[in-house]
Amino acid sequence: MTNGNNGNMKQPNISRKILYIAIAVIVVAGIGIAAVSGAFEDLLEPEDVAVNGGIVATVNGEEVSRAEFEEALEQEKRQYEMQGIDLDSEEMSDMLKELEQHVLETYFVVPILIEQKAEKRGIEVSEDEIEERYQEYAIQFGGEEQLEEQMEAVEITREELDQDIGRELTIHKYIDQYLEEYLEENPEERIDRENIELSEEEVENQYQQLLDQYEQLQEMMEEEDPDMPRQQLEMQLSQLDEQYGHLLEADSFEEIRPELEEEMIEESIARERQEKEQRIMMELIEKLKEESDVETGF
Repeated sequence: MTNGNNGNMKQPNISRKILYIAIAVIVVAGIGIAAVSGAFEDLLEPEDVAVNGGIVATVNGEEVSRAEFEEALEQEKRQYEMQGIDLDSEEMSDMLKELEQHVLETYFVVPILIEQKAEKRGIEVSEDEIEERYQEYAIQFGGEEQLEEQMEAVEITREELDQDIGRELTIHKYIDQYLEEYLEENPEERIDRENIELSEEEVENQYQQLLDQYEQLQEMMEEEDPDMPRQQLEMQLSQLDEQYGHLLEADSFEEIRPELEEEMIEESIARERQEKEQRIMMELIEKLKEESDVETGF
């Protein structure tokens, strides 16, 4: 669809409201917002994020509307307001400019660039996949009725929600494919079990730390006025017991050492894979940036 004022620009044809009701599309699967920030710092300066007219940016010709940008920005600003920070005050003007850049990059520029690459690859999402993801969101909200109430509150239709879920799954699929292809071409960068080494001392230290943490939480529960809310204490104890309770009940360290070591290895593999994927994705973002035409301040 083209803009009547500028025939070579594509109008946004997807809703992003789902990003603002706590079931947001993650901007880049597996990498945090902080990892994205800075990837476009030489392309998008804070002062460039002007909201003149109806468009704040174009990404390879695809427009980012002022309304969508401001909606996302207001959602982020509310998070600061809950902490007592007024970003509209004069002393917070620099922080507000940085937030504007952050919102433009992470909510719009990066996802659009990845979607465009996915479209070129012909990546598709089926109706069944969208429905399955919708049901997952419904569970997170406590049921379909509760999810529908949230959708109604922010005036988003099921059709718009399905469009955004489709975007989310498209982004995930592209990133999964890219990571797999990258690691096939660079097998030496795969993180597997043989890459992880743990000493017996490290395992024993972890065991002792778990015991100390468990005992400390139990002692705090017995206090009349503990240092943290009792509900939070109960939650931490429950999580610790669920994950490590069977190990903490063992009669000796030697009895549980193999199992604890296995868990530590699995955690190390997951952590190192995430770090590796963050680096790979940052390199991809830099590559997309170099290949792209991103303009701001319309």
